[in-house]
Amino acid sequence: MLIEDPARETRVDPTELEAFVVLAEELHFGRTAARLGLSQPRVSQLIRSLERRIGRRLVERTSRRVALNPLGEHLLARVRPAFADLQRALTETRTAARGLRVGFLGPYGSTLDEALAVFRARHRDCPVTRIQVAWTDIHGPLRRGEVDVQICVAPVEQPDLTVGPELAVFPRLLAIARSHPWSTRDSIDIEELADLRVIAPHPDVSPEFARGFWPPATTPSGRPIPHAAPARTEPEMLSAVAHNNAVFATTTAMPSYFTHPEVAFVPLTGLPAARVLLVWRSDNDHPRVAEFAALAAEHRAADIRQQA
Repeated sequence: MLIEDPARETRVDPTELEAFVVLAEELHFGRTAARLGLSQPRVSQLIRSLERRIGRRLVERTSRRVALNPLGEHLLARVRPAFADLQRALTETRTAARGLRVGFLGPYGSTLDEALAVFRARHRDCPVTRIQVAWTDIHGPLRRGEVDVQICVAPVEQPDLTVGPELAVFPRLLAIARSHPWSTRDSIDIEELADLRVIAPHPDVSPEFARGFWPPATTPSGRPIPHAAPARTEPEMLSAVAHNNAVFATTTAMPSYFTHPEVAFVPLTGLPAARVLLVWRSDNDHPRVAEFAALAAEHRAADIRQQA
């Protein structure tokens, strides 16, 4: 086949190459068109245009089958890695432009303050956005791609999520109405929760989080722990404590961000401290996630050394 315009043939048309690579994978013009969101005639036109650019046929077509000929196989072997690199570069650049989105549960957002400050200084071209996550949809934003990494409270037992470094440990507190006679005590033990009504976990809270963060169904001696109605947010929890004769088992992080004039916080003994973790989706392709996780781990190790 003669090349009528040599200058035109030296130009690279990414649309033609994409159609060629997808056709090589599908070996079917209809499926190729569906994947690309194009009409079948348009796909055929792109392949013919590429063949004119090359000067020879690349694809053998019959009424029953589509196959690459040896020249087409040669082009595919050279183009596919380059095309994959191009797609990866576009994805990474688009992700970097979006920045790093960090999800957090209300009281625990400050656990990454130092790491985020260093990250911002290193990557001024990568904006950081903090997004509060609801207790009733803890893992949803990660799975929907609304955040890239997230601060969670242990345990996290989700097969599609990667659990990164521990960020902090918070001792337990009991939120209790100031009008309650126990509100001025030095501490309240888990055994005494049998004499109170503890705000229950919301039905939409993940089972392992409810099991690991909330008090168990019974005290260590086997006494049932009564439940009050669940709440969805920190203000709802505190309002229930202040007005509904209920208590809430929380941590030392909560009064730093959420308080109520009629609620006191008393140390709660008998429950293990809450461990706060960095978590991300295992198939996350953000180019900065691994670096940020390592940075968070470094700062946590430095904090532990300072406390020793």
